[in-house]
Amino acid sequence: MESTAYLILCIVVVVAAGFIQGLTSFGFALIAMPFLAKIMPLQEAVPIVVVLSLCTNLMVIAGSWRHVDLKKIRILILFSLLAAPVGAYLLLLLDERPLKLFTGVFIILIAILQLLGKTFPVKNEKVAFVPVGMLSGALNGSISMSGPPVALFLSNQRTGKDVFRANITAYALLLNIITIGTYLYGGMLTRPVFSGSLWLIPSMFVGVILGMKAIRKLNDQWFRRLALWIILLSGIWTVFSTL
Repeated sequence: MESTAYLILCIVVVVAAGFIQGLTSFGFALIAMPFLAKIMPLQEAVPIVVVLSLCTNLMVIAGSWRHVDLKKIRILILFSLLAAPVGAYLLLLLDERPLKLFTGVFIILIAILQLLGKTFPVKNEKVAFVPVGMLSGALNGSISMSGPPVALFLSNQRTGKDVFRANITAYALLLNIITIGTYLYGGMLTRPVFSGSLWLIPSMFVGVILGMKAIRKLNDQWFRRLALWIILLSGIWTVFSTL
């Protein structure tokens, strides 16, 4: 009875996370991870979320690949990979809690400024993607928060929803593939991980499809505000979970 209740809860959480992912192209792990980590061992929850994230990104990119800017994504990936070991090294030197707290507060402040209409557009985006990629990679290597810096930058540039979703999805997809490769090498893709992923893929599929249908009803302005609210909530959740 208890296992059935846990499975139903997992399905509900994954549908909700899939819906947000289908709608904004980010946020799946933000919603799914805190709940799944309470239900199953962290060693299973993390790989399952990454596998499901890979599936959600494949679904989203299938309908938006025409809007991907490969030059920008290439810069993001390159500098993210270069900075990831730095983030991991910082995690060894510093306590995780102050790092997460500082990151959460920073995300909250930037998201609030943008929600209030304060933006700082950058003319040369290719050059700007270098520090954005480095920050994203460092955060990914230290506290697994690669998405918010990229999402905040795209929002700051007032990127249209199609290009926003395509670029952030392509970036996340490549990171997913690299991460799953490291999990495979490290023996983290165990039978319980595959089993749990297979059980949850159908509910993830339903959530993403609903989100992708809902996005058609949002214009660029409403999409941007929704994305900023989700980023803001991610910052608040980071601070709350740290404290």
